[in-house]
Amino acid sequence: MNWSFLKTEIEPGDFLIDCRSQSAYEEETLEGAYYYPFIKKAFGSDPESQKKLYGPMLAVVQEFQKSKKTRIIVFDEGMGMFSTRMVYLLRGMGIKETYVLGQKWPATGNKSKGELKVEPPIADKVKPIEGVVDKAFMERNLTKLQIFDARTMDEYEGRLPRLTAPEEGTLCGRLPGAFLWDWRNLYDGEANLIERSIFKKRLNGFPFMPERPTVIYDYNGARSCLLALMLREAGYIDVTTYQGSWFEWRKSSLPKQAVAIFGAKQGVAAAPPRVGGVDRKKV
Repeated sequence: MNWSFLKTEIEPGDFLIDCRSQSAYEEETLEGAYYYPFIKKAFGSDPESQKKLYGPMLAVVQEFQKSKKTRIIVFDEGMGMFSTRMVYLLRGMGIKETYVLGQKWPATGNKSKGELKVEPPIADKVKPIEGVVDKAFMERNLTKLQIFDARTMDEYEGRLPRLTAPEEGTLCGRLPGAFLWDWRNLYDGEANLIERSIFKKRLNGFPFMPERPTVIYDYNGARSCLLALMLREAGYIDVTTYQGSWFEWRKSSLPKQAVAIFGAKQGVAAAPPRVGGVDRKKV
């Protein structure tokens, strides 16, 4: 694994964050690891929603600074979406020495029951998190952006509103002009991240330019963060994630493609898929 946002070893001066499930954390975690439930939640990008995200992120930063430790290592079951989301947001908060643990659980290290679960407060005021954009930005710049959809094909084509626990009556679809890059294709057959050379080869299959503004979205802003970290290391200059993602966009009056109501009998109002990479000829 040749990604610089991965660290395969834990050092004594590391501040540890567990992004697995709460039950798994409480049963057993790496000794001294913290657990922050907010990282699994969906957030809109309106001012009140931003406070709900910024407050907890600020609390994590402050706890890390108070610990006097040298870097943050975040882990989950195996380099997954919530650990990469935490790393991406912490880097956006200015903590550059933040990394994903490049191991699958059970990771090596001393274990103990998780007892450092923290429910941080909502912020009174909010500051922008670097690398994260809101719905207003997307609306203003929609036709100027290169947009990646990091969900699955079923979500992208309007058959599912979200990957897990879809609810009948929920709106399915995608942002106009978005190209699909299923986040699961960022892993190989053994659930390890693909090598950077393979990633860059697949990236060449998209009609995108590294110097143009590129935005990534998914359902709740989690899966997109892994792709964002990888794009930055592949030479993309202006990469951001849309925090509200489809969770927020579907509730707006803004334009959508492949629109359908989950559970309804009528067919999908289809739009041609826009995919790239090595599998684009199969669609």
